[in-house]
Amino acid sequence: MFAGVLNKGIRGGIGLLLLIVSCYSVILLFSLKNLETSSYPDLFYNYFLKFVNSKYLILLVNLISLTISLVLVSSICTDEEIVDKNNFFPFFLYAFLSLVSLNASQINSQLITNVFILYTIKQLVASYRKEHALNQIFLAAFWLSLSAFFTMTSIVAFPLFFIVLVILRNFSLKEWVVALIGFAAPIFIYECIAYLINFNRWYFIQAFKLYFNSLTVPSFSEYYLPLLFLLLILLLVSIVAFLFSGFGNTIKKQKMNSLLLWYIFFSIFGFFSGGANSSKIILIYCFPISVFVGEFMFLMKQQKITNTIITLLLFCLSIIAGAMYNLV
Repeated sequence: MFAGVLNKGIRGGIGLLLLIVSCYSVILLFSLKNLETSSYPDLFYNYFLKFVNSKYLILLVNLISLTISLVLVSSICTDEEIVDKNNFFPFFLYAFLSLVSLNASQINSQLITNVFILYTIKQLVASYRKEHALNQIFLAAFWLSLSAFFTMTSIVAFPLFFIVLVILRNFSLKEWVVALIGFAAPIFIYECIAYLINFNRWYFIQAFKLYFNSLTVPSFSEYYLPLLFLLLILLLVSIVAFLFSGFGNTIKKQKMNSLLLWYIFFSIFGFFSGGANSSKIILIYCFPISVFVGEFMFLMKQQKITNTIITLLLFCLSIIAGAMYNLV
């Protein structure tokens, strides 16, 4: 049932996705309790979050961030030919996993950070085989650096940025210098403003130290454990399947899949970051999981297996939703 709908692409799957988003949004608005809250002292929480208390406004901001992310996921996966153009599964999975990670009483900084990271990936992938790509590289570095002001977990993507450059492009000193300027620009602009208004100076350096000093084992909500276990199994099976199939039928797909493996590796630091919990971990790994598992499900010949996977995902969603109303 589900596989047949999603295999039709966006025309078939968008209705199912909108139904899930609408129902879960209502569940969030009227939930009796929050299962998890973020306590990491990012700049975003230190200053801006205290002004937003309305559940409706919080949900609106989160859904806007999710919508922008989905546009970027669609652009990366289909426009850049990372997956088949008719493959709606990565789009669906990214929306599903982001939705499950939302909190009715808190704007999700990791969800907003993912927008910047996805935009960075889009610019880098778009630079592949381009002779002149300084503009894309600067924009990618600039927005990735800016994302660290929302949550410091994105700094794990800083070294990944240069690994991606090595994977996608031949070495160019000019491009690396432009990238470094792109990383430095938001920090320089922020420090100039902070100096003029005498507000939270040297934030980036202090937050950088705090991030590595606060690495610890994440806290898991028992209600998220079934979903986390299912996602781990699906990710491992998908990666193994890709390894046996040659990691893609084009050089660009192979490079992109290699990029995603590096993404997973460097996200280990995000896994152990201070304040990390189940929902934040899901969001950190959301994009690579969506691409690997989404492509695996799209290529699955037996629709019964695909339907079983989606049914299990919805069952995990129902556990989380039920816990919000003290039903589990």
